[in-house]
Amino acid sequence: MEDGMDFLLSQCAESVENQIFMEDSFDSLTLSQISELPEMKNELDMDVDFDIGDVLQMLETAAENAQNSTTSESEVDDKMKKERFGQVSDDEIQRLIDSQTNSNTRKNTKWAIETFNKWRIARVNVPLLTEMTSETLNYWMQRFVLEVRKQDGSEYPPRSLYYIVCGLLRYLRDENIHNMNFLDEKDHRFAVFQRVLDARMKELLSKGLGTKVRQADPILQEDEEKIWSQKVFGMHSSKALQYTVFFYNCKLFGLRAYDEHKSLECDQFDLGCDDRGKYIHFHGRSSKTYKGGLRHIQLQNKDIKHYCLNAERCLADFYLAYIDALGHRGPFYRRPLASSIKYSEQVLGINKIKGLMKEITRNAGLVGNFTNHSGKRTCATQLYQAGVDEQDIMSRTGHRSESAVRKYKRTNSVLQESVSKVLDPPKKTKCDIALTPEIDLDVSPLLGKHPDIDEKSDSSKSVFNNCVFNFTA
Repeated sequence: MEDGMDFLLSQCAESVENQIFMEDSFDSLTLSQISELPEMKNELDMDVDFDIGDVLQMLETAAENAQNSTTSESEVDDKMKKERFGQVSDDEIQRLIDSQTNSNTRKNTKWAIETFNKWRIARVNVPLLTEMTSETLNYWMQRFVLEVRKQDGSEYPPRSLYYIVCGLLRYLRDENIHNMNFLDEKDHRFAVFQRVLDARMKELLSKGLGTKVRQADPILQEDEEKIWSQKVFGMHSSKALQYTVFFYNCKLFGLRAYDEHKSLECDQFDLGCDDRGKYIHFHGRSSKTYKGGLRHIQLQNKDIKHYCLNAERCLADFYLAYIDALGHRGPFYRRPLASSIKYSEQVLGINKIKGLMKEITRNAGLVGNFTNHSGKRTCATQLYQAGVDEQDIMSRTGHRSESAVRKYKRTNSVLQESVSKVLDPPKKTKCDIALTPEIDLDVSPLLGKHPDIDEKSDSSKSVFNNCVFNFTA
């Protein structure tokens, strides 16, 4: 029985192979060759009503179906391409460019061109900045830097004057005018203007303008301890916890005044523990010194891991409690609620974030010029005083040059006091000099001859015994 089944299976397999072979062979055979095949000859001997018109109609129908299929596939491809890539307008492109421009830079550019236009209208017959040639631009810019004044009529400090000129240059670039760089020392078309600007800035400085620059004060370690002792920092309330993470975002990771805080997200912080202890891992994004564009392609965003070595005030625990209260999602700064450690979905406003450092220092009773810049200045100053290398300080603060980070380093009051003691005049001291007995001092050479002094007395010597001379400085 099994042999019979094997025979039937082998016959079926052979029939299938022959059919596949014939189907593959039909593609390479002509119509006359196909008609000579035994299998087809039997079919053709049958009585079949064959009309060539029917064949042509079948071919036309097949061609139309193929064309429609191709058209539908093309429409599907176009739809998929549109859904994948999309299309943008010129307005959308401009909005993208504007959105990635620093807000302070936009304000400075707007302030500069408005100041120039007000001067231009008052001066009369001054062309628009965008319509000037290199000769007229060189001519009128000389007069502008000499004649421009504040609204109250006073002169601008030299640095402010320079910022106005930079704003005008940015305005020209925004208007797609790139061949009028009047600050380029290699461009001799504006050599006279550059000399005038340089002389004007020196003149303003000699008048005392811009010499008193008020900078944010760093928060010293003793001040920081006072903030803790006054319970401004801590986990006893949602506001105190927010004060804590805000201050240490500035100090540990060198976040700037406002722009880096406003866009901060919970997922930028990773909390963990390894063989060195608990840590806070911060992943920075866009900042003033790192935008991620073509000019910064070789730079890296901030990637800082801070180990929390103070067991009594382990900052990793504070950050964990804060991020837990935020639900590990969304904006990092939200409105604190009065009940326990909870925060609403409402994001802190601009003015609120800008004033957080003032609130912290005022609640702790500190006196000084404390702003949000104080946190970053605190970071640079304390690392500098501890002898940390400038390159390591730059990795925390985000500065790209050593000259820039040096501006943030401030000597604390203790060091300033020590330096002052060294440079102060010497204090009054009494030198008690005990002379040996019977010292003869001949003072005649010092006194010289005097007409009122007798020659006999002149030849005599003064003798001092057991005397103490006090010299007062």
